[in-house]
Amino acid sequence: MDQAVESLLPAREERFGYICHRCSRCCHHKKIQVNPYEVARLARNRGQTTTLFRAEWTVDGAGTVLQQTETGACVFLAPDGCTVHADRPLVCRLYPLGRHIVVGEEEQFSRLEPHPRSEGEYLTEGTIADFLEAQEADLFIQAADDYLQWFDDALNMLAGDLGTAPSTIVAMPTTDQGRLLDMDTAIAAYGASTGGAEPADIEDRKALHLRILYQALSLR
Repeated sequence: MDQAVESLLPAREERFGYICHRCSRCCHHKKIQVNPYEVARLARNRGQTTTLFRAEWTVDGAGTVLQQTETGACVFLAPDGCTVHADRPLVCRLYPLGRHIVVGEEEQFSRLEPHPRSEGEYLTEGTIADFLEAQEADLFIQAADDYLQWFDDALNMLAGDLGTAPSTIVAMPTTDQGRLLDMDTAIAAYGASTGGAEPADIEDRKALHLRILYQALSLR
């Protein structure tokens, strides 16, 4: 597993540059966690519903971690590289940076130790902001922050109900929660109950999905 080799960097103006030469050595033995937005992007890439994608490509069908092959490679790694590169998750876009975020606090970044035989090339010019723009990371960062905020709100609500601190709660997914976090299933159920049409644009679907998730909290 990659290790942080530098203290947390202060902000996006920190000098940083990196060119990936697609040697694919970083695509092995990594726990690639994904949120509902990333699942939706990957599912669309594969021409599947999020429900089918979760069942076929994520660990235990839970929709939170991508599967690996028997060799430890990402399940979407082919001999000529990533087969879902256009819709790759945020963690893949950021590599070799790590992004650290706590609700209500500023984001921070750390550098990761690359594979010892990585063909990636570090640059002496550019900033983290430049790198993020080149990786088209903004939509993924916004989605990650939006779902993290919902999760934090859900934990705080549960903590209030139980009279305990959020940090002491271990979230155990149930079948109902799994369906709620499955974007296509949640939106289809919402549409069936309201008679509304499902949006086609994935950003609009993300926004609707978050509204559904917050509505579920309000109905508890």
